[in-house]
Amino acid sequence: MAAKAPGERIAIESEKDLKKHAVAILRRINEDERGGLLFLINPVFALEEAGFDVSEGMRRHILHGLRYGAKAKARIAELNQAVADVAGRPIDALSDEQVARLLFVDLKIPVPEPTRAAAKARAAEPLPPIDDEVLEALKGRHKVVPKLIELRRQLKGGWRFVDRETYEKVKGGASVTLLRRVRFRKQSRKS
Repeated sequence: MAAKAPGERIAIESEKDLKKHAVAILRRINEDERGGLLFLINPVFALEEAGFDVSEGMRRHILHGLRYGAKAKARIAELNQAVADVAGRPIDALSDEQVARLLFVDLKIPVPEPTRAAAKARAAEPLPPIDDEVLEALKGRHKVVPKLIELRRQLKGGWRFVDRETYEKVKGGASVTLLRRVRFRKQSRKS
């Protein structure tokens, strides 16, 4: 996208702002031949370059909202709540440290045998590393473990957006996908 954002900068702080400025978003994204492609690989970066100031909360909302479908988002919220209810606080299910602390410290679930040796070998690390194999071994030991397994799988799924470095490479002309050009258009609502 062009180095200079067209027109004045527009703040996006809510979903209402996104809807209100939908036409401006489409116009600005489409002004650049590669704007649609850039929007697909990371919509937040593309919006910012197109002259939109996206709040931190909306950055998360946009990335999460586009990454998962409605059913997946609802299930993720349900699983997050179930894990938080057991933990007594929100847990980042993708954080090995938080999951290990919940399972082995808070819930006092014994560390599975294959992992005990690894834990002793790493005396500097008090908690064993968490992976799918460890969680599967713990499946029958507490009702939260199957929920954590499903939650981690849900969170690892969905569309992946690129980091800033890859975004800049694509913006500069590098091809990391078969897509070369994408255009968006507003669809008229039928009564």
